[in-house]
Amino acid sequence: MKSKKQAAVAGLLALSLIAAGCATTEPTDNGKGNATASGQKMKLKFWTNARHDTDLMQEKIKQFNETNKSNVEVEYQVMTDNYEQALQTAILAGEAPDIMNAKSKLAINDLVKMKAIEPLDSYITPELKTRFGENLLKLDGINSFDGKLYSLPNYGSTFRLIYNKDLFAKAGLTEPPKSLDELVAYAQKITEAGKAEGVYGFALNMKNPVAAYERSIMPMMRLDGKDIYDWKTGKYDFSTLKPYVETIKKIVDNNSMLPGYESLDIDPLRNQFAAGKIGMYMSLSAEPSVYDSQFPTKINWGVAQVPTNDGQAPKGANYINAAGNWLYISSTSEHKKEAWEFMQFIYSDDVLVPYFEQGKGVALIPSVISQAKEPSLKNFKDFAPKDDAIWPVYPVHKVEGKAWQSVVAEYILGVLPLDKAIDDMNKRYNEGLDTAEKDGTVKRVVIPDFNARSLISK
Repeated sequence: MKSKKQAAVAGLLALSLIAAGCATTEPTDNGKGNATASGQKMKLKFWTNARHDTDLMQEKIKQFNETNKSNVEVEYQVMTDNYEQALQTAILAGEAPDIMNAKSKLAINDLVKMKAIEPLDSYITPELKTRFGENLLKLDGINSFDGKLYSLPNYGSTFRLIYNKDLFAKAGLTEPPKSLDELVAYAQKITEAGKAEGVYGFALNMKNPVAAYERSIMPMMRLDGKDIYDWKTGKYDFSTLKPYVETIKKIVDNNSMLPGYESLDIDPLRNQFAAGKIGMYMSLSAEPSVYDSQFPTKINWGVAQVPTNDGQAPKGANYINAAGNWLYISSTSEHKKEAWEFMQFIYSDDVLVPYFEQGKGVALIPSVISQAKEPSLKNFKDFAPKDDAIWPVYPVHKVEGKAWQSVVAEYILGVLPLDKAIDDMNKRYNEGLDTAEKDGTVKRVVIPDFNARSLISK
């Protein structure tokens, strides 16, 4: 059985790329990557699904490999696809990497239950507590679970409206939309003004509805202080989605949405935006790096906070995604001491200050923010947190039937009435939570005094 799992790991890893400038795997005398009497270095495997920071990480890992005093060499492996599947398979096969990127679809509670990741509490010194701050080390469901710490914060992603200033000017628009109604109207005006050139006012990467709504509906809803989960009562309420999904539907119905949005992924969308064919879309703080290197563009583009429902000042907070965690150490690693040594290096200000300055991610650590110069990457400063905050994490439990994102997609495509869909989602999600709570597998999250706006100061 184990050999089959190991074969699966090998097949999946054939899809990955070994980042240039870092060591390749070579068997040692004992086959486990340990340093030997012949002077070979101890190998630490580091897997990640992040591609946006590869150039900086290659440079810093090379520096660590050349300067550390413990005869350690980190093998840095960037997964081009199937990161979560490869990691799960490796964990089950007892072949997990020593260090792994925590920013993935694998929930921390599931990894803890699998006994796959190492608690870091015994490594945390008073100096580290001071550097990171107590709040950033107690983000339940993000970097901690059941009172234990498993990862440290580095950066998060903020969400904004990305828009083409030239197309706005051509349509007679002088500023980005502030309300949902303006979003619809502006998309139509841009489409009409650019019809001859094949320009459309708005685009959505709905090939993956989860990613699409994470970048659009959720930021708008949360900036208004709303969510699909009522944190005060601990119950789901999908009626909060209604004005935001209806806005997307209006853009589709008035033919202002880029055609093919149903099967559009984010990179093809970005390519069309870089070519000047899209007036607006919503995405995360990786975009400045994308348009600097992946899809270099000469268009005059800008960044703005997403619209609110009524166009007035935010009543809530847009959310900082994937914040509060970065790396895990495998619980089965035979080199935890050395893995922690590498973690200390890679989490140092010497690494994280340029990480922020180069626009790799929005910094959260006070010592990094205080030392860093203003990021030089075009428009990256407009992603800096202002009306943004780290939100609580939803309870994770089984739900019968389709995920809410797929149901919303069916409404946008004209397949399903929205009110009926909302009633069905409320019923299924609350029943799933009730069942999980009765089984003792999930603890219902209730925050009686929850106020989204107050999250900003935390």
